[in-house]
Amino acid sequence: MIQKATLIFTCLLLLACSDNKKVNIPSNILSKQKMAEVLIDVHLLEAAMSLNTYNTDIIKAGNPTPLFDIFTKHKITKKQYNESFNYYAQHPDLLKDVYQLVLENLSKMQAQVMNKKEEKKIMIDTVKIVPHSINKKIKRIKKKSKVK
Repeated sequence: MIQKATLIFTCLLLLACSDNKKVNIPSNILSKQKMAEVLIDVHLLEAAMSLNTYNTDIIKAGNPTPLFDIFTKHKITKKQYNESFNYYAQHPDLLKDVYQLVLENLSKMQAQVMNKKEEKKIMIDTVKIVPHSINKKIKRIKKKSKVK
């Protein structure tokens, strides 16, 4: 009898600890993907503001917070954002999924920027090399014309 009770208790414990729970996100909450897109822009804005690269004239001109630009871009309201942020904060597993998407997208953006920098560097190096090689050819031509 004790063995059966222990077995049942162990099975219940294992079922309770399983990660197979499907959480239904309420309809008034932004999807994981949409929330990730908004958070990317929020974090990029925060980074720009901390580096003082954000146009502060926009804030002075009557836009009380630059977040409204992000809300407008994503066609959401401040209320939707706050409710969604609070919902995900109360569900750490879901928030982890959202931030995984954020990190993946920011990594892709970083790779694109690095590729563009590398392309620009190659172009600059090419511009430095081309005039040098042209000058060498001109000197060779002048030497040949002097010899004749």
